[in-house]
Amino acid sequence: MSLYSVEIIKVGECAFEALEDNMLILFNQSVPDDAAEYCFVHTHDQLKGDIAVGGEVVIDGNTYPITAVGDGVNQNLGNLGHITLRFDSSSEADFVGSLHLAGIQPRSLGVGSTIRFI
Repeated sequence: MSLYSVEIIKVGECAFEALEDNMLILFNQSVPDDAAEYCFVHTHDQLKGDIAVGGEVVIDGNTYPITAVGDGVNQNLGNLGHITLRFDSSSEADFVGSLHLAGIQPRSLGVGSTIRFI
């Protein structure tokens, strides 16, 4: 079952720079202008359950196991669609809005890309 499923509708000018640092910053369409340039802006979904270690994130068909969940991930994702995916396999979240994943960050990501949390 998919807990949250979105499609990328806009890519900020600096979003790929953050991705090169293993950070994929997500925000729904309500993203403030000063933050939008760093974000992958997406359609918003209703969060249907808690994101937790042991779950997975599927980006354009590639699966990334969840290794750590920041204390604010579920609230931030549910309310604003705003979290940071970190591709570092960390077992401890470094920030309340960070979701840590195992695997190498996506190489190709853009408008039309899909992200599912399961």
